[in-house]
Amino acid sequence: MFLRILTIKFPNELAKKSVVALSRNLTTDQFKNGLLIRLHGNISINSCMIILLWKDRANFDIARKNFGEKFIKEVKEMGGIISISEGDAEVDKAKDIDFSKFNEF
Repeated sequence: MFLRILTIKFPNELAKKSVVALSRNLTTDQFKNGLLIRLHGNISINSCMIILLWKDRANFDIARKNFGEKFIKEVKEMGGIISISEGDAEVDKAKDIDFSKFNEF
């Protein structure tokens, strides 16, 4: 699996809300293309964290090329300061986890 973590600081709350909505729209389509999980965390009123877990690096590379680079450019155009961490991931889950409260696409 492959993990990408975006930490973004915005000039204001409106920019943050716009980017979060954009992220959700872009990643919804990616569930058909190897994206397993998208997590969004509100760090503060003007910063957030987006965590994306992909089936593998190959699927991520395709999405990055087709959507990710444009997304990063748009965040920066809105005045966002973005930091990116990524790499291979190992995932464990609780045996009896209840996924019923997760959004599904």
